[in-house]
Amino acid sequence: MTRPVAEWIGKTDATPAPARVKARIIMAQDGICACGCGVKLGAAGEAIEFDHETALILGGENRESNLRALRRPCHSLKTKQDVAQKSVEARKRNKSLGLHKPKGTLPGSKASKWKRKVDGTVVPR
Repeated sequence: MTRPVAEWIGKTDATPAPARVKARIIMAQDGICACGCGVKLGAAGEAIEFDHETALILGGENRESNLRALRRPCHSLKTKQDVAQKSVEARKRNKSLGLHKPKGTLPGSKASKWKRKVDGTVVPR
C-alpha cells in the first residue's frame, strides 16, 4: 500500500515540475499521450513534454493537477491554439476597455489630423 502524496504546487509560474512529479503524471496516464491521439509517450525517441491543461497565459495554475504529458507534435499544436485564444481574449478585453486604436486612418477622413479642402489643398484640422 502506498502512502498518499500531497499534490505538487509550483512556487511561481516559472517553477519547473520535479522529476518525481513528472513520473507520477506519466504513470497516471499509463504512458499514453494526453491529447487523445493514443500514441505511447517516448515512442521512436520522441521527446516527452509537459503541458498545462489550462494554459498559464489563460489563468491556469502551475500545479500537478493542471499538468499533463504530451508528445512534442501534440504539444506544439496545443500551444499554438492557446496563444491564438489568448490573442483573441486580449484583443476583446482591450477593445472593451477603450484601449484599441485604429490601425490606420484615411487621409482626409474625420479621424485624420489632415483636412482636404474643396480646391484640393490639404491643411491641418
